Amino acid sequence: MDKQDMPKAYESGQYEDAIYASWESSGFFNPDNLPGEREETFSIVLPPPNVTGTLHMGHAVMLAIEDIMTRFNRMRWRKTLWLPGTDHAAIATQTKVEKLLMKEGMEDPRRELGREKFLERVEQFAQESHDIIVNQAKRMGASMDWSREAYTLDSARNRAVNTVFKMMYDDGLIYRGDRIVNWCPRCKSTLADDEVEYREEKSKFYYFKYGPVVIGTARPETKFLDKVIVVHPEDDRYKDLVGKEFEVEWIEGTVKATMVADEVADMEMGSGAMTITPAHSLVDFDLAKKYGYEVHRIIDEDGNLTEATGSFAGKNANQAREEIVARLAEKGLVDKIDEDYVHNLSVCYRCDTAVEPLPKVQWFIDVNKEFAFRASQHAPMEGIEDGQQVTLKGLMQHAVRSKQVKIIPERFDKTYFHWIDNLRDWNISRQIWFGHQVPVWYRGEETYVGVEAPEGEGWERDPDTLDTWFSSGLWTFSTLGWPDETADLRTFQPTTVLETGYDILFFWVARMILMTTYVLGEVPFENVYLHGLVRDETGRKMSKSLGNVIDPLKMIDKYGADATRLSLVIGSTPGNDSKLSEAKVAGYRNFTNKLWNISRFVLGQVETVGHVAEADLDPQTLADRWILSRFHVLQSEVTDHLEAYEFSQAGEKLRNFTWSEFADWYVEIAKVQGGKSTQGILMYILERLLTYWHPFMPFVTEQIWKQIDPEGMLIVHEWPMAKERHVDAEAETAFVQLQETVVAIRNIRSQYNVVPKVLVNVVLSDADVLAGQEDVIRSLGRVESLTFGAKPEGDVATAVVGSMQVHISLEGLVDKEAEKGKLTKERDETQGYIASLEKKLANEAFTSKAPEQVVETMRTNLSEAQAKLAVINEQLA
Repeated sequence: MDKQDMPKAYESGQYEDAIYASWESSGFFNPDNLPGEREETFSIVLPPPNVTGTLHMGHAVMLAIEDIMTRFNRMRWRKTLWLPGTDHAAIATQTKVEKLLMKEGMEDPRRELGREKFLERVEQFAQESHDIIVNQAKRMGASMDWSREAYTLDSARNRAVNTVFKMMYDDGLIYRGDRIVNWCPRCKSTLADDEVEYREEKSKFYYFKYGPVVIGTARPETKFLDKVIVVHPEDDRYKDLVGKEFEVEWIEGTVKATMVADEVADMEMGSGAMTITPAHSLVDFDLAKKYGYEVHRIIDEDGNLTEATGSFAGKNANQAREEIVARLAEKGLVDKIDEDYVHNLSVCYRCDTAVEPLPKVQWFIDVNKEFAFRASQHAPMEGIEDGQQVTLKGLMQHAVRSKQVKIIPERFDKTYFHWIDNLRDWNISRQIWFGHQVPVWYRGEETYVGVEAPEGEGWERDPDTLDTWFSSGLWTFSTLGWPDETADLRTFQPTTVLETGYDILFFWVARMILMTTYVLGEVPFENVYLHGLVRDETGRKMSKSLGNVIDPLKMIDKYGADATRLSLVIGSTPGNDSKLSEAKVAGYRNFTNKLWNISRFVLGQVETVGHVAEADLDPQTLADRWILSRFHVLQSEVTDHLEAYEFSQAGEKLRNFTWSEFADWYVEIAKVQGGKSTQGILMYILERLLTYWHPFMPFVTEQIWKQIDPEGMLIVHEWPMAKERHVDAEAETAFVQLQETVVAIRNIRSQYNVVPKVLVNVVLSDADVLAGQEDVIRSLGRVESLTFGAKPEGDVATAVVGSMQVHISLEGLVDKEAEKGKLTKERDETQGYIASLEKKLANEAFTSKAPEQVVETMRTNLSEAQAKLAVINEQLA
């Protein structure tokens, strides 16, 4: 393409699809096709988006950050793999499809369609969502190796899942047991502890007379068969009653109750006595098992009361609550009711339905059972020997505590350990159809656990499916070919980094550490980079109900992928939420155009467009030496920031150099000084700037690169490394003085409203250091006459720059009387504003009641107004 062919403005929509297609067809997303010998590797897996719909801004920031990592390391000449895939998201996807089918008129889709037909509809929906997600990822510029794409429910992952299940079962880590689980009556399935969310709620707390004690509960509907009173062993109030039985009048008649002493009771809470409800509380369930009490289910899987509740059977448990209380009141058993009880209600993280603790037979992973550690021969974990007795919990703790997995930012270590240290056995079975079916078969009293179905007739498979986090916990190594010993597994495992949101540190990150350390005897990744949530410009969470959702695809259509990416990365730091507005995206669209126009100018200025070697640079002027020095400092800093996962800092320094140093100063000076050496420096810096910007802004940089190297592609251009020989501290100091002089001239022009077309006369005092820079100062300061000497006579404006003085003659430039009148009016208005602020702030009645932020803003406004008044008075003088 001829250098004159660049349009005046960059229109992203004209280029992006074609550029991405050229990247795909090049094959360079695949590490096996990268040019040159690459000894180091870089690998990262995409946190697989759920096939439940489209990508949102949280996915967009993930894609932007991971693509920066990937492109940077590819250009750093590392064998770079970014492996894509999607997650079947069992409960979420099945629930979504059920809701869609119900909108079509079905009352109970699973019952009406049957398992096979229902799963066909789910898989059809998942495939359609997958295709949308892949297209959106490509629109973001994600340079993933699509030839290695995986899906958590495909046949390869199913083989891995079944293999791990059998390994854990054979090691005694997976067991089937009757336990209290978190049950969602809406999803009709269990939830892991970390899938339960909590919503603060105000409700009633009831105190009932129960035989010799008063008990308290927020859920009287669970209390029908409470028959055990528990008190603390050291509670003297009940010392004589422990071990005795009582006839107690209760909801459905008289029950026989027993009092026991156990340290689980809290003497300070209420009466110090409690009754236990074994079927609907984990603590009570454990107590029942401890003392051998029966466990009777009071509430069923639909949230209704069971036959055990007598006349209340079949009623919805929550709706029957007041009726139950009324029954107890009739019997005189209501002691009191607290109407203002505030507590955290457990709800399903998917559908927001209240979670019901229920006893069910489930599959669990025992996180505290010891087993013999299998050390890796490839990348063994430090500090644990082959065959050493370990637990899964211990492995998860050791991986992070020993820094073999580093979490960025480090403060999330505390969050991680808080969860791991309190980890209970993981309930891995779900009562849904969509997902990996538990690889267990039954025939009479026989049980078979295996990767494939058993031979012979009469076997019936366990109908439950596995928790979706079971399969996604294997993601880093199952996607590399495990359980086969593949070249990918040897080359890219452990992966270099996992990038994901801090909100799934428990859900996913910890489980990958659990699974990989158990299966492979090595860590899944060396680093974990946690990004925050993307919020709106006021800091609110984006939601449809608030109407503040920003669609990444719409932003790409309107402002381009590069602008969208920059808006998500610059200004954000790991582990912290960031604010986003459409105006911010639009601002980065302007910067994209700025880079385009800088490139257009440089390519139009130089006689020869092409690569410029560092050895061919020939700096002749102060500006040449300064820009090369600043650029080589930038190279080192940007590279170091990117290696340390400090993406915002790298982007901010690149933007500052590109706009504030290269464009605003050197490009403007280049128009003055010209010459072959200047052209070489312009071309040298532009070529490398495009390289450094490429991980952040891949589309516009690749398009501009075609001007420099029509036969090559920027995506695989080697990252230029800094050479120290151009760092020149003396030139940087001298150039700062030149900059400050030009700025001083511009400030005086602005202060006295001198229009750009009018040239000024300048005298510089004590400014020998600027000798030789006259042409630059004249051009950038709009100066007609520039001399060195003492302050001239007459009407002069003076600015001090270090040890120098800048004098500008105002003769003929300023109408003194008009300027004085304007300043006098502005002074009077400012004095009035100051007086009103001082009066308000002196009013204690106002300052004591007004919001602190309002008062602080007024104080700031007062300080700024006083500073403004001082400047006006100085000008009037």
